[in-house]
Amino acid sequence: MRKKLSMLLATALTAVTVAGCGASAGSATESKGDDHLARIKAAGKITIATEGVWAPFTYHDENTDELVGFDVEIAAAIAKKLGVEPDFQEVAFDGGLTGVTTGTFDMMANGVDVTDDRKETYDFTHPYAYDHAVVVTLASNNDINTFDDLAGKTTANSAGSTYEAMGVAHGATCSNVDTIGETMTLVLNGTVDATINANTSAQDYFKTTGTTELKVAAMDDEVTMYAIPLAKGEDNDSLREAINEAISELRDDGTLAEISNKYFGADITSN
Repeated sequence: MRKKLSMLLATALTAVTVAGCGASAGSATESKGDDHLARIKAAGKITIATEGVWAPFTYHDENTDELVGFDVEIAAAIAKKLGVEPDFQEVAFDGGLTGVTTGTFDMMANGVDVTDDRKETYDFTHPYAYDHAVVVTLASNNDINTFDDLAGKTTANSAGSTYEAMGVAHGATCSNVDTIGETMTLVLNGTVDATINANTSAQDYFKTTGTTELKVAAMDDEVTMYAIPLAKGEDNDSLREAINEAISELRDDGTLAEISNKYFGADITSN
């Protein structure tokens, strides 16, 4: 009788153990299915950080006040590929990047350059556009002809931007401003000697304002790659893969080129 009872207890313990293992496996599967992409799809929207003050990448239409721009349309097209609605949140550049790391924003679309330093904090998607950094000065300025000439000079740029970092690296003292219009104004009125910015943005400003008082004094030979920064970690693996797939499809079907030509009059989406 004791032997039979022991066998029954052993059988019961085995059943409990098997059931426990099954529960653990199920929990692991459910956890994997609840990653960032899954949560975005469940919410039906993806929260996108953007400045809204950096034409022609992200700005407000002067007639309708609608948020528009190259990055805005690219991000909206990516959201559509993911099957969710884009939820744009306008913040300062450095605040957008910080919000991506803390989870306040799902992603950022704001001409974010891919750099070695940023790779330590973010996992980037494939690039969706290519550009060059330039130094803009007064047309009458003959002292600045290269990036190295910025040593001891003053520049104006967005806080936390690659352009601010470039200025500091070349020995300039940088003033932080929020909009490209402000950076150009500070150069025009002589408050700063120069601004470092995207060539595309500088050319758009020249074209839009018609100014002949400013010039591109120097251009960086290295290509700037724009991509989507995501917080590091396995939680974002499937989201990054989905965005990469969306970018590839948008490039293949001509959408990226179409949006680029709309805002730049040229295709900057192919290197």
